[in-house]
Amino acid sequence: MPKSWQDFIGGIKDELGILAKEELIALVKDTRKDQESFIKRQGEKLELYLNQLATGKITKEQFEGYVQDIKDLTEMQALKMSVAAKTRAQRLAKNIQRLIIDSLLKLI
Repeated sequence: MPKSWQDFIGGIKDELGILAKEELIALVKDTRKDQESFIKRQGEKLELYLNQLATGKITKEQFEGYVQDIKDLTEMQALKMSVAAKTRAQRLAKNIQRLIIDSLLKLI
């Protein structure tokens, strides 16, 4: 069993999966360092859910639901944020959709 979500997705050998994996690692890293507390918290939750999926504590279906919730909450919160934070939140929601929902979940 993988020890971390990075180990878990490290086994992806598909060319598109490799690109998505690298972008996902960067996405989590960037959100966890964001100055906006809401975005930072979403990055922490994303990493938590990735680790839970990797260790078998949640199912792929549960993970998909949790990630969809993060995306939806981020889109709603973006409406309340300053312009700079709003842009980052919208980018986070878009990348969750593109990297996780549309790509990663199809590979695992």
